[in-house]
Amino acid sequence: MKHTIGQTRNGMQVQVDLIGSQAARHIAQQPRLLMLAKEVLEKIAAKGATVNVECDMGRPIGYSFLVATKDTDTILYARLLKDEIYTRFVKNGKPFSTPYLTVSLTQDKDNNYELSDIWIGRLTPPRPGSVNETTESRSYWLEHAFVLDNQPLQLRTVTKTCPY
Repeated sequence: MKHTIGQTRNGMQVQVDLIGSQAARHIAQQPRLLMLAKEVLEKIAAKGATVNVECDMGRPIGYSFLVATKDTDTILYARLLKDEIYTRFVKNGKPFSTPYLTVSLTQDKDNNYELSDIWIGRLTPPRPGSVNETTESRSYWLEHAFVLDNQPLQLRTVTKTCPY
């Protein structure tokens, strides 16, 4: 089920799959992301097969649960439900207020765009082990982690040993 969000500054239509996309998972948890996405889309001119944009909204819009870690932090790794890639988590971390929203767009066969992901916080390299992994992925994710909260984890995958 695709839902039209709006248009980019250069007139490209943007839709989102509200059932099967990564964006759908985040929107289900925070429905106001759709209105924030529309606001961001009006500011950008989308070009190319993929577009990743970090936008300073000029006001606090929510909390980022991705934090820098220290050697003294308790770190664990686990796979989220329905995810094949390990995510790094920190116990006792504190989320912080942020004005940043990140959107990821993918061009479809009709040259329009689909919102593939959206989150409150800054643009980050893909997680190690993903198909989009970059040379910066490992170094970034060895120094950052998600605050362990109520994420649905695959309990058999929880480990303190770095899987990458």
